[in-house]
Amino acid sequence: MSSSASVLAFEENSGFDTAESAVSCTLKLVRHDALSKADLSAIEELADRPAARHSGNVFFEPRAVTASAQLSKRPIDWLLWFQEGQLCLAAPVVVLRIAGISFLRIWSHTYAPLGTPLADNRLRPDLLFKELANRGFSALACPMLETGSALATTVSRPGNRPDDRAGYWSGIAERAVLTSDWTQATALSAQRNKKLRKMQRTIPLVHRVLRGDAARDEGFRQFCELEAMGWKGAAGSALKQSDKALAYASELVASHAAKDTLAIDSLDDPQLSGNQSVAMVISFEIAGRGVVWKIGHNTDYDAVSPGYQVILAASGRFAAEGTPIWIDSLAGPEHPLVGWLWPQRFTVGTLVVPLKGSHAAARTLSGFYQGETRLRQVARVLRQRLRG
Repeated sequence: MSSSASVLAFEENSGFDTAESAVSCTLKLVRHDALSKADLSAIEELADRPAARHSGNVFFEPRAVTASAQLSKRPIDWLLWFQEGQLCLAAPVVVLRIAGISFLRIWSHTYAPLGTPLADNRLRPDLLFKELANRGFSALACPMLETGSALATTVSRPGNRPDDRAGYWSGIAERAVLTSDWTQATALSAQRNKKLRKMQRTIPLVHRVLRGDAARDEGFRQFCELEAMGWKGAAGSALKQSDKALAYASELVASHAAKDTLAIDSLDDPQLSGNQSVAMVISFEIAGRGVVWKIGHNTDYDAVSPGYQVILAASGRFAAEGTPIWIDSLAGPEHPLVGWLWPQRFTVGTLVVPLKGSHAAARTLSGFYQGETRLRQVARVLRQRLRG
């Protein structure tokens, strides 16, 4: 089955009842820029459900997904899975062929490094996998999937497996995460506290939080300037140095600003004229689940570690909200800022689910993604060495 045939077949809705479960299910795959108002509303409602009942992904905001289409070599479609008329899984996907294998891959990329689908805890993955197999797909690939997410955990439950194996994992890695029990008192040693107080006396910086239009417009513009001043600017990878990256980032920021799920923590130097921001961090948060997405700082202030100070300020703000939180750092334990500041960990990896008993195909895909992960790790080590 060719990729083009897969897309065309998937663009039709599929409604069916399973005799063994008597659950009415509907499978839809809709082009990213052709979602109906009803589908958009269903995706938004699923994303807003309490964190304990679903897996969240701040990057799966429809406007941002559409803006990311220019970053993909293949068409992006929304996979929508309804049970009893209610949306229970939503994720942007691309249709691929590798070594003769037709499969679906949840869409993630450099600027959105999280592939966990929006999913309700009532999800019946066995029914979903059965219909995907009926459409001719050999596997479902879920890159950068939280191992504790709704999809990963329900796949592992007895009776919900597509075959005798739940799936093939590769590229397992840890990430630092901030949860509600984080406190600065426990995170900072006496020596680090002493050093922090000395930096704050050397150059007193003022913490402020930008939201809404202020964050979307002036705040984001200032952030892009700060980011370009650092190593990313020197390497040519700052947002403002790529038209495609900037267009995507601008839409991601704007879409979250419109829903008040965007915050930009800024540390300002009151002694500066004009733009007083010397460090900024952008974060997104929906229903208690979020990410710290980007950080930038003025290198002229390196003596007082503005990047560390702004992450610390943002951490304190998150923890002070008084509600359960789960903030993904998008970074591993080795990260120089959050690696030690956020001691809690969770794991992500690429899960390849065989469909209709296609284990050979799933193993081949899993091996491919494992090799891709190793190449990224080598590139990251080389980049860190070049940065000194």
